[in-house]
Amino acid sequence: MSNQFGAKAMLRSALLMTGSTYVAYAAGLVASMLVARGLGPADFGRYAYLIWLSGVLVLLMNHGLTTSAIRFVSESLGRGDHAGAQALHRWFQKRQGWSILVIGALFLIGVPILKPAGWEGHLTYFAFVALVASATKAWYLFSISVAKGHGRFGVEASSVSALSLVNLVGAGVLSMLGVPLEGFMLLFLLVSVAHPIMATMQLRRADIRKGGQACEETLLQRVRPHLFWTMVSTFVFAFSNKAVETFLLNKLAGAEAVGFFTIAATLTRGGVELLSTGLTTVLMPMMANAFGAGGRDRVNRIAGDAVRYFHFLGLLLTGVGFFWATPVISLMYGDKYAPAAFALQMMVIIRGFTLSHAAFGALLSITDNQRLRAAESIFAVIVSAAAALWLVPLYGLQGAIFAHMLSTAAVFLFSFGCVRVVLKVPLPYGDAARMTAAALSAAAVSMGALIATDSPSSLHQILVGVLYVLAYLACTLIFKVWNQYDLAMLGNLGNRIPAFKRLAFLLIPWARHV
Repeated sequence: MSNQFGAKAMLRSALLMTGSTYVAYAAGLVASMLVARGLGPADFGRYAYLIWLSGVLVLLMNHGLTTSAIRFVSESLGRGDHAGAQALHRWFQKRQGWSILVIGALFLIGVPILKPAGWEGHLTYFAFVALVASATKAWYLFSISVAKGHGRFGVEASSVSALSLVNLVGAGVLSMLGVPLEGFMLLFLLVSVAHPIMATMQLRRADIRKGGQACEETLLQRVRPHLFWTMVSTFVFAFSNKAVETFLLNKLAGAEAVGFFTIAATLTRGGVELLSTGLTTVLMPMMANAFGAGGRDRVNRIAGDAVRYFHFLGLLLTGVGFFWATPVISLMYGDKYAPAAFALQMMVIIRGFTLSHAAFGALLSITDNQRLRAAESIFAVIVSAAAALWLVPLYGLQGAIFAHMLSTAAVFLFSFGCVRVVLKVPLPYGDAARMTAAALSAAAVSMGALIATDSPSSLHQILVGVLYVLAYLACTLIFKVWNQYDLAMLGNLGNRIPAFKRLAFLLIPWARHV
């Protein structure tokens, strides 16, 4: 089992997850486009609101169970305690069942308040779709979290890829038939139900099962506080991650504003996942395994490298997203959805500059500092709610955008302070400064190419985005962003893909020696 957490296995898992995310994102993007064009801005806004609400319910149903399961199952396997990992699987799953029942009941009570703006269908149908889709998706996410704890990342990769293609085909057929909103809601429900069925079959093939014995009390003394503080932070996160903005837009600005905001958020999240999902997926299991095997020093080294790579990817996202936002919205969704372009530009800017927050969160969780994560989440919901309540009633969609940017920046700074001041983890400031200088240089070159034309076409803007990527990569070499350890990792990857080994050799003159 330990081989699942070796360097080569982690690289393989990262590539697997990245590849599956590309498939899922591409399929999801096209499906979203088909649904938007088939329904129009108002009904698409109601459909997007359903997807958002379901996501919030999934977070609440799973609260801290998925994070704690990955952390402690992986750590138990790092100690060679396979029976302990199985016992934890059983302990966590029992609590998930009760959580789904409680959250589901609370949702049914609040349905009249939570329905989409302008909903004219049967309220029972809306409640049924939202509840069943959320419960089954929560079950699925718990299952793949246990699989990740075992180092089996293929469970998520294969199920996400296959079912995203099924959803794409279904969306295409329904759009051709001119089916109303209720038909697309049914498709969402069926695909959601298929997720846990597929995951359960794969877990059985991988022989990942619950244990029959009880967990050791000494272990539960560590698990319970970790789960409690993770639960607190997750509950708070569920109401701070664009939740207040989306709810207020639905109530005050209407379904169309929800659709524009959701399109921008979805494209931003998709860009983040395309660039960083491999690293994000393997980071926590890798840290937990390192913590169980070697302690805090090994975890700190992994965290430092993760911050570097996240910052590099975030700056790449910022430039490409900014230059591509307008043509992407126009080509994919049509001129009716033009207001989503500005929202997308602002979201990719703030998300790109704060992408390394993922490394901070994983570090706080692995080192048993869930109280800090909970404090961060409480701070997030306070800032998010205050900004949204102030700006959305005054400025509508633009208010929601700037409220989101303000809260994202504030939470990032809070998390940074926790890691640097409280945990005293050394962070790669020099590397981050070099990457930022490279990105600013590339942005200056690209902006010059953009403003050279009075009315740039969609093709022109896309080519400027490509120019930014090339200029950014070149500037990382000029500013000596990479070191010999990065090249060594690239060389190891070259054992499977020879082109990477040749690339590592070519980059030797441009690497720093540290």
